[in-house]
Amino acid sequence: MARRVVDRLVARGAASIARRAPRGALPLRVSPRRLYILPTRFGGVFALLMIGLLVGATNYGNNLAFALAFWLGAIALVSMHRAHRNLSGLSLADIHAEPAHAGDQLTWRLTWASKASRPRRRLAIALADARPVVCDIGASATVTAKQSAGRRGEQAMARIHIESRYPLGLFRCWAYLAPRHSALVYPSVAGTTTAHDTADAGRERTRPASVMPGEFFRGHRRYRDGDTWAQIDWKHSARRDHWLVRESEPPVTPPPAVFAYHSLGDRPHEARLSQLARWVIEAAALPGDYRLILPDIDIGPASGRAHRTACLDALARQP
Repeated sequence: MARRVVDRLVARGAASIARRAPRGALPLRVSPRRLYILPTRFGGVFALLMIGLLVGATNYGNNLAFALAFWLGAIALVSMHRAHRNLSGLSLADIHAEPAHAGDQLTWRLTWASKASRPRRRLAIALADARPVVCDIGASATVTAKQSAGRRGEQAMARIHIESRYPLGLFRCWAYLAPRHSALVYPSVAGTTTAHDTADAGRERTRPASVMPGEFFRGHRRYRDGDTWAQIDWKHSARRDHWLVRESEPPVTPPPAVFAYHSLGDRPHEARLSQLARWVIEAAALPGDYRLILPDIDIGPASGRAHRTACLDALARQP
């Protein structure tokens, strides 16, 4: 019963702290009024040691023991103020997120700024319950934090937890920030190998070895004034009484691959999007154009990084 009451009180306290976390547009500043500080386990042992020293010094009237106890108390007091000062006034200046696929890890790049004359030491920064990143921050620093990518679509950024136990680890000072930022989560990459993969892999035609790069051999003809020496086929000309010139034509551009939502039959909606995401990623790694047809948008044909991003964005934003 007592354990349940304690758990409820702790949960209510955590919820109250979360509601008071600075939120909104950047930059977000760690306010001294939104910092929370408590002794660590080591700090609790340190406090018991000081109490024991004071009791012993009072019992025996030992001035050296009094001096040691007060000196340790002064160290603890300075440590508390330094831990608080290490966080107070720190600003979150910029946030950049890299898109990820559902089930992977979202990568957030957090840019911090500080106007303090001294660098801020051993700060632990984490998103939600993820593993913290420990770093030092000078005038400016960029920290990479991870967050699990959930379902496809827009995913809000988790609450930022920033903590300091500097300099001695006697006190734990922490704060929360809740920036209003989100990142795009692409569909998971899944599906079976289909004819689309075979068609894409066979786009690159084989050229004869004697033809210049980018051209296809068509045949021979007699030499005419204006032909270059490089066009003469010396091997075949040696068997004739006149020179033969190689004729070539530009390579035939294959038709673009078409990836259509309606071509996937009766598969579930998310399974179709995952299959299309796989085709787009594989087609982007091959030469040639491709086209994506969704119920509400038709993208392409085109190729390149921008086209790949546009296709994956459209898949992520599907209702």
